[in-house]
Amino acid sequence: MTTPVAERATVDPTAALAAARTELRSGQPRLSTLAQLIQATEILLAQVDRLADQLTEARTCPLTGLPTRALWLAQAEEVVATGPSVVIMIDLNDFKPVNDSFGHAAGDTVLAETGARVHDWATGRGCAGRLGGDEFVLAVREEPGLDQAITDLRRRLIAPIAYDSQRLMVGASLGVARVYGQTPRALSGALHRADLRMYRDKGQAGRR
Repeated sequence: MTTPVAERATVDPTAALAAARTELRSGQPRLSTLAQLIQATEILLAQVDRLADQLTEARTCPLTGLPTRALWLAQAEEVVATGPSVVIMIDLNDFKPVNDSFGHAAGDTVLAETGARVHDWATGRGCAGRLGGDEFVLAVREEPGLDQAITDLRRRLIAPIAYDSQRLMVGASLGVARVYGQTPRALSGALHRADLRMYRDKGQAGRR
């Protein structure tokens, strides 16, 4: 006979585990204690599942579906560990005017579409993430023709985005830096250099 859900939920996992430990040491565990131990284990496993779901949500951008900084760094370290790689920092240009002119829903559309574009481009090459605001980041393995592929990425990023019968336009500043090594420290150094180059590119875009 199964225990009703309401009754099963009253089991204290800590107490059940302590009782089971004591009785197992005595060599005479009771069936009722073992049943409570099973229930306690089920409760603990459900709690672990909930915590895992919460952690995944906290480490994933709900708007773009991309990893946020902590999760992206973990994925990028795996990419870097496989061999020669580069980091690409991306900052959208003229994003604020989109928000100001068309509203935040339009801005969210731009961010979601940008996230989809960087994800599609990075698939098979490495990983993409959203650092916050209108900043995105990628870690990709070096490959023949990567320079041309990055040019293609820029073209994708500045292509018009459809929104409510409008064609929204934003620019994109990119900073690219090679990762000199296969360690987290090497990745950190490349991120810093890519960030500086991205802002240099943004300044040049403002003068064009």
